[in-house]
Amino acid sequence: MNRKPSSPESSRFHDEGQPVHDFMDEMLVVCPRCSGRAISRQSDPDARPGWFSKRRLVCTQCSYSQEWKAREIRRNWRGLDDYYRLPLLLQAPCCGETLWAYNERHLAFLEDYVAAPLRERRRDPETGWANSSMASRLPQWMTSGKNRRAVLKALTRLRMLLAVPV
Repeated sequence: MNRKPSSPESSRFHDEGQPVHDFMDEMLVVCPRCSGRAISRQSDPDARPGWFSKRRLVCTQCSYSQEWKAREIRRNWRGLDDYYRLPLLLQAPCCGETLWAYNERHLAFLEDYVAAPLRERRRDPETGWANSSMASRLPQWMTSGKNRRAVLKALTRLRMLLAVPV
């Protein structure tokens, strides 16, 4: 993904309508045993990402593992994994709020969105305008131009967490 716009076209963000659950196939979380990096991911990598896909939690440091057997999730949008209720690894304070991302793809999406001075949505010819895309659901503090520098700085801190060896 292009991080530094080099042409007018690359300075635009085109919302393709991806819902947040498209990024939920893998979530980086804090291990409940050793506080290291753990991954909550779909058990079946070929299944379409979704809220009720079978999941498995595995720590990359201590090898802790757990199957998700519940049939409910708890959405809170506050930096917790929806399944195991563990803190997301990628989170940082920003503008009096908590900025978080599920994984590297989610982080890249947020970086591209926030960095773009022009953000475009396309109307679906079959269904019309939809409000289910992740871009349309981002909080105002994150999308505000006055917070762009602070949000990008926090996203850079999250990016650096990915570089920490496990």
